[in-house]
Amino acid sequence: MYGVIDFSRINTRPGGFGPFAPPAGWQGDYRQYLQTRFDGDIGVRQQILVVGRILVLQPDGARARFLGPHAVEARKFALSAGSSISRC
Repeated sequence: MYGVIDFSRINTRPGGFGPFAPPAGWQGDYRQYLQTRFDGDIGVRQQILVVGRILVLQPDGARARFLGPHAVEARKFALSAGSSISRC
């Protein structure tokens, strides 16, 4: 369903592939977009949590490069999600 996942390159470009990439032509609040996807799709949630855990366990982020116009927001969202499961 989701294909091969490369957690070292996180695409945030509209029309790109992966849970952080909105559909082509998308415009709006990116944080809200991610939250809606996170809440509504278990596959997206799992992928975001994996990326978040990578960021938590490797603070330098060497294994996860965020690309595209929403890179900073996507990284913050993933880090927040990954940090939340660290507290469990």
